[in-house]
Amino acid sequence: MPTYRLPRYNRQNPAVRCVNFLCAVLLTLVLVAGIILFVLWLSLRPHKPKFFLADFSIPNANRQSGLANLPVTFTVNEHNPNQKIGIHYEAIYGSVYYGNQLVASGQVMYPFYQAPKGDTPVQGALTASGPVPTDPVWPRFTGEVSAGSVGMRLLLNSTVRFQVKMWDTRQHHMKVECDFSLSGDGTLQQQYKNKRCTLYF
Repeated sequence: MPTYRLPRYNRQNPAVRCVNFLCAVLLTLVLVAGIILFVLWLSLRPHKPKFFLADFSIPNANRQSGLANLPVTFTVNEHNPNQKIGIHYEAIYGSVYYGNQLVASGQVMYPFYQAPKGDTPVQGALTASGPVPTDPVWPRFTGEVSAGSVGMRLLLNSTVRFQVKMWDTRQHHMKVECDFSLSGDGTLQQQYKNKRCTLYF
């Protein structure tokens, strides 16, 4: 008759059991801490502001002597989409271009603080320096004015900091680019009103 032996039960060393228990506790703590940090990061991660071109005007843009010394006015609406994060803006500078030619430039906004979920109109008032009849782009410019659609570009530059509770993030250079077209009389074409501008950080 064959004999059967019961397998011996090797009891685990208490030191090994203790090490395994500590490792399990440590991994659990790391996992919980990771989840908490991920949730905090999602809730405190800054969202970039949004900009919309509300209006733009160069009165008498169709005059024969060019745009020199004409007023350039515009409004770009800024929106902070963050619920708990404010934004500090340094001075905002605006530049207007027709093709590669600079039409007008200068400071358009003093430094300000944008509260969470806030809206601020960035209103610019500049003076045009061209184009004028002696510029190489003048024939093309007058042709677009006659056709009733003049393509232009507005750039806004500033430095921003996000404020999370009581601490500020590092500074970011911000550039906003708005592409649009004017009618022959120098007013913004309807389809570009409230068009969202492109933001670069």
